[in-house]
Amino acid sequence: MIEVSLLSAFILGAMGSAHCLGMCGGIISALSAANDSKSQKWLKTFLYQFGRIASYTLIGALAGFIGLNVEKLSPIPILPVLSGVLMILMGLYLSRWWMGLTYVERAGAVVWRLINPLSKNLLPVNSPIKAISLGMIWGWLPCGLVYTALGYAIASAEPVSSALYMLFFGLGTLPATLSVGVASTSIKAAFNNKYFRIFSSLALIAFGIYILQDVFWITEGSAGHHHHH
Repeated sequence: MIEVSLLSAFILGAMGSAHCLGMCGGIISALSAANDSKSQKWLKTFLYQFGRIASYTLIGALAGFIGLNVEKLSPIPILPVLSGVLMILMGLYLSRWWMGLTYVERAGAVVWRLINPLSKNLLPVNSPIKAISLGMIWGWLPCGLVYTALGYAIASAEPVSSALYMLFFGLGTLPATLSVGVASTSIKAAFNNKYFRIFSSLALIAFGIYILQDVFWITEGSAGHHHHH
């Protein structure tokens, strides 16, 4: 089953790419100085992405560890429910039908206010270490898409699979975010396309409903089974 969930992580990252462009487009564009050669621009963008995805993987491992402990304590399947609800919210958010996920992002902003000042020392980005470090800091940017992926990762309640899930999610966001670094407007336009957004939104909402009905079906099934005894 892990292959399916890693594929879904990659797809979630790719589908949410329009959101990534909005959130991280500016910083990626600012990575390369005007006088950088094309190869330097590529290298900096790539190292920044490496740092960002490394942060996601680390956060995934932490989420899995928390999930493991919550699952032991909770008699009800609270984590899969959270995961399904976040998927539906992300779908509504991407399509701009309802922006409720911004409240979740505001909660994450508390951590971001502590971490963000560190990035000031890394600008201008004139070394590989600075590019990776900046990526690692920006991995903590309050982002509804990342929280949605984390909701799913935490539900696996297993640090290694949560970390892997977040790694694949990060890889899914790469095509769009790399396209900014090299200023490919056609790729950017494709990710921002209205129909692509609506298709992605409906797919995420459907996936969220699928997770929820799966949870309730299992809960109902086990309750009924218990009653039968």
